[in-house]
Amino acid sequence: DNRFYIRGVDYQPGGASDAKDPIADVDGCKRDVEEFKKLGINTVRVYTVDNTADHDECMGLLADAGIYLALDVNTPKYSINRGDPAPSYNKVYLQSLFATVDAFANYDNTLLFFSGNEVINDDKTSNCAPYVKAVTRDLRQYIGSRGYRKIPVGYSAADVESNRFEMAQYMNCGTDDQRSDFYAFNDYSWCDPSSFTKSGWDQKVKQYGDYSIPLL
Repeated sequence: DNRFYIRGVDYQPGGASDAKDPIADVDGCKRDVEEFKKLGINTVRVYTVDNTADHDECMGLLADAGIYLALDVNTPKYSINRGDPAPSYNKVYLQSLFATVDAFANYDNTLLFFSGNEVINDDKTSNCAPYVKAVTRDLRQYIGSRGYRKIPVGYSAADVESNRFEMAQYMNCGTDDQRSDFYAFNDYSWCDPSSFTKSGWDQKVKQYGDYSIPLL
């Protein structure tokens, strides 16, 4: 069995609105890694980083603890604008994403990159889907063109039942360089008090039973 089971945590001190880079905060990282080890965590997800900062020490601490990084390449300043996506998909935006790839691709414990997180958060914003998919394609092609090891790139979808599965199918179609390496989705239906069947997870498992790329 060569499957990798994630026991992870979102690692964003201060909350997403504060947008701090925890991988650049050495003192905070030293403190937190000790707690991560106690919890048996093997993966942390970071939502935003400063791609001009030095991340060597913290990434080394994470690696020594056997902890991988799942990294979002977008930031509050450089991201797809769900209200008007076309102008936000531009060369300045892509250069920021590529710089983040450059900053983290050579760390052995960089597990994956998220090309977007909950960009489509209702039916009205589904027009953002082609831009998210384009970013996924661009990142995969950039990683290949730079000769980096193959680091998976995929999308993290919002908890929107009306289009979540359709987005999963869309991200899993097309040529090899267009398809996502994985598809992640947020789902809060199975919260106490609930169960596998009461929450509807039994139907979700059935729905994704033949899905051909990894789910997170």
